[in-house]
Amino acid sequence: KRQQATMQLYNQAGVNPMSGCLPMLIQMPVLLALFFFFPSAIELRQQSFLWADDLSTYDHIISWSGNIPLITRFLGNHISLFCILMTVTNIIYTRFNMAATDTGQQQMPGMKAMPYFMSAFMFFFLNSYPSGLNYYYFLSTLMTIVITLSFRQFINEDKLLARLEANKKKPKKKSGF
Repeated sequence: KRQQATMQLYNQAGVNPMSGCLPMLIQMPVLLALFFFFPSAIELRQQSFLWADDLSTYDHIISWSGNIPLITRFLGNHISLFCILMTVTNIIYTRFNMAATDTGQQQMPGMKAMPYFMSAFMFFFLNSYPSGLNYYYFLSTLMTIVITLSFRQFINEDKLLARLEANKKKPKKKSGF
């Protein structure tokens, strides 16, 4: 019943629920290509940028030679500064987005913590990947924050809500799905 009510609400507002998937589907092949490009790009080898000596491998600000239980298993023997920056901007973006989309309804506790868990997971996963990839994720998240802030600054929410109300009154189109 809940899904039917949600679909009815989408129809009344004139919103296609599948339209949110399209950007993700377009972005996935690009992300997969980046995962394969950065480690194997000959042009990036021995190319320094800021503090990173080689963009085709990880940059380390802290490294150790011994085996530290659990830490070495998940992080390797180093901590990457680009990866830390990427994680921090991810957490800032998550906090910013969660505060902006707060509906006042109580969420399940696990669902509230999930975006932060994903940021931590990305840190452990991308720490051993090339610094060029971490730099890309860092910049893309930073640009997303800037774009979101600028949209919120210049978009009038009252006009947007008025347009949604006008779309509710328009005749409904049949879905192609």
